[in-house]
Amino acid sequence: MHPQIQSVFKVMVIRLSGRLARNACVGARRSVLRLAILATVLMAGPAIIPAVAAASPTAGSAHAQLFGAHPVQEGHTSLPGGHFSYALVPGESISDGVVVENFSDQSLDFHIYGADLRVASGGGLTPAQPSATKHGVGAWIAVSIPTFIIGADSQFTDNFTVTAPSVVSPGQHLGAIVAAADVGTTPQGDTIEARVALIAVVTVPGIAHPSAALSSLTSSSATPGQVGFDIMLFNTGNVLLTYSGLVRVYDGAGQVVATLPLSPSAAYVVPDGRTPLAAAWKRQLPQSGNYFARATVTVMANAKRVATLTSQSLGLSFSGPPLTTIIGLALLCGLMLLVATWIFRRPRRQNPRRTWLRVADSWRPL
Repeated sequence: MHPQIQSVFKVMVIRLSGRLARNACVGARRSVLRLAILATVLMAGPAIIPAVAAASPTAGSAHAQLFGAHPVQEGHTSLPGGHFSYALVPGESISDGVVVENFSDQSLDFHIYGADLRVASGGGLTPAQPSATKHGVGAWIAVSIPTFIIGADSQFTDNFTVTAPSVVSPGQHLGAIVAAADVGTTPQGDTIEARVALIAVVTVPGIAHPSAALSSLTSSSATPGQVGFDIMLFNTGNVLLTYSGLVRVYDGAGQVVATLPLSPSAAYVVPDGRTPLAAAWKRQLPQSGNYFARATVTVMANAKRVATLTSQSLGLSFSGPPLTTIIGLALLCGLMLLVATWIFRRPRRQNPRRTWLRVADSWRPL
């Protein structure tokens, strides 16, 4: 090969190798920068990225409202929402009625019965099943026509009698009038029953004794990124109670760092009943240190405040990574960012294509 051609060939190979090396260097610089940014985000993540609790979608009702019920004397009871309220001395009876309306376009078979009220597993009240043994107001209710059929877009009025036992403690006693109907079947062939219930409150004259108590406040961290609080409210009196409550979290200096509402809120608590209350600290967890929490519950009877209950102080302790580890990670991330910046700011070498052209321009064939 001619020496000049060989020289030009060598220059082309060198420039091509330089281009490949420079592309590899650019890729390396990009990788270093990405690594530095990723390390920074990973270190700062627990401090700047709030925990997000994934919420489960709410399942829609399988059926629209097909029927409803209301008292015959709706609007004349002392409880909101069209419930029943009576004042009876021991052994006294009272008659009343309930109107059941069929909103659907087909006939429905109904079952009307009295039921005791029970505390639901998640809080609040629920009527007992018709087959359950009745110990309270459910046993005091006698329905005139327990079963009947209502045509489409029609209604029916059923009468019932409430009789207080001859021996009964003074105070408020709660039950319910329940209207139930079969509204369909599941794909597996099981019957779907829908129910509506109206509360029946029977007040027996005597000394009203509104009273309540709290269990110990407890905490749990079963859900990552948050602290849960649980407490139980007991109705130790003889009247129906409602309430509102919250949990306050304090730091070591006694400053409030979080105020959390207790749920469920404004529910009924029947005499001798109880309801579980809960709160969740969904904010970003605090830094290392000692904290404490207290629950405060305001109890009401007949819409009047009767007591404010405060739980014991619950100690909380949070620990984080050692300070030396945090400083080391911060220095490492800073160093990686400086290296990435320096690589990007280095002066670039001359364009190999232009250099090759100059070499090519200076070459002359023999």
